[in-house]
Amino acid sequence: DAVSGAASRPAPPAAGWIDVPICEAILTKDLKILVTVDGSTSSTMALNYVADGVLSNERTAFAEVLHIYDPTAQKDLANPHQAETLRLMCDAKLTGSVSSRRFRLKWVNGQDRQSRGERICEAIADLQADYICMGFLGIGVNRHDPKAQVSMLGNRLSSTVHDAINQGSVSLICIKDEEASLLPLRRRAIFVVSVSLNKASTKAFLDALRLSKPGDEIHVVYVRSYLEKEESDYTAAVRDKYDGFFRSFEDDDEKVFSLFHDRKMKFEMIPKKLRQSIAEAVVDYADEVEADFLVVGANAADRVARGKKPVGTVSLQVCLLTTRNFVVANWIDVAPEVF
Repeated sequence: DAVSGAASRPAPPAAGWIDVPICEAILTKDLKILVTVDGSTSSTMALNYVADGVLSNERTAFAEVLHIYDPTAQKDLANPHQAETLRLMCDAKLTGSVSSRRFRLKWVNGQDRQSRGERICEAIADLQADYICMGFLGIGVNRHDPKAQVSMLGNRLSSTVHDAINQGSVSLICIKDEEASLLPLRRRAIFVVSVSLNKASTKAFLDALRLSKPGDEIHVVYVRSYLEKEESDYTAAVRDKYDGFFRSFEDDDEKVFSLFHDRKMKFEMIPKKLRQSIAEAVVDYADEVEADFLVVGANAADRVARGKKPVGTVSLQVCLLTTRNFVVANWIDVAPEVF
């Protein structure tokens, strides 16, 4: 393992390593990203981020824009006339940013028995998407439509975002910014990645790398218990793991990892305060450094197989507590050829 071999103290096999060929494939494959739009401000910002951010930075990336409309609605963005207006707006935005060969629009009549979540999962599978990008609050939530929202851990959440978090097959990019000037498009972006010793958090780090551009900052943060006065073996293993990653970026023999040498990397050990949750500590740190994205890991398929919720409580709390954009990096154990 080229990455673990770079560390001064190699991590044990159970320390959440992803095989190097898979890491390299994740970091180099041509991206496919699904963007869902509904006419809300946050979904428009999601489209802006993909058009002017991801597609501009990744010259081989491809985007599909999905809108699910209800033709029976009369006074909603979903009715046929307004759905067409939304189509024209999305087409104009993307055509002004990239070649027409790098995107397509998919407008779907939602008047059947399939749920919105099922249609999104179907679109993810058809596109073989790597990411899905959407706004945090859809138009239904903004209009207080009870069918368009769910409550999770005491927080109001768009039902579409809820479905995307739980689908478990691709990583979710969720945009909370509601002004284009807040998006990190033509300036340095700051990613805060919450990590531990598991493959899901390793995937979170890889997703932050993949979504970053030269000059961006990636802060890898690990929350240490307030009872831990001296560094434990577990804490030392986390530190060594990412020290090994960071060194590989400066190693010219690493043909893939060295491509990311122009990102600014930082490992931060955050001491958890008394009565403070891990999620609160991570969110407080992100606020302190004015992060643009908070990135957390999830292993939905494995968790569901073990009878658990698709996303762990800590990762979910981070997403709900933060006012910042977030990424839920989904990890599924697969062969390198899949990537």
